[in-house]
Amino acid sequence: MSIEALAYMKNMMASLGIPYEFMRWNSGLPPDYYFVGEYIEVDSPFRYENGHTESTFILRGYTRGEWLLLEEAKAKIEKSAMKTAILQNGNGIAVFYDYGTPVPTNDAELKSIKINLTIQEWKVN
Repeated sequence: MSIEALAYMKNMMASLGIPYEFMRWNSGLPPDYYFVGEYIEVDSPFRYENGHTESTFILRGYTRGEWLLLEEAKAKIEKSAMKTAILQNGNGIAVFYDYGTPVPTNDAELKSIKINLTIQEWKVN
């Protein structure tokens, strides 16, 4: 996943008004709810042929408040994720919503949700 694609995801979350950071929350005390993101690159046999790469982008949301905070954020992400764009480096990107699911934690007050997105990029040579 390119740096530009990571920036695209950060900007997408900011445009939705959803507190977000890559990998872990580092901005002091977390807000009422927040999300962190990571990715897994999928092996692409077309990487060298047409520049196509694919990644699973995993968003994890956390709150000590109501579940509704996470569910509302999930709905915003799902609605806005079906997008395509041209990145600053000229690469094309497509974002697809796959699914969201609550995730148990070992803390009775901490609630968590996982949202998987598929990110496809086409690199310009």
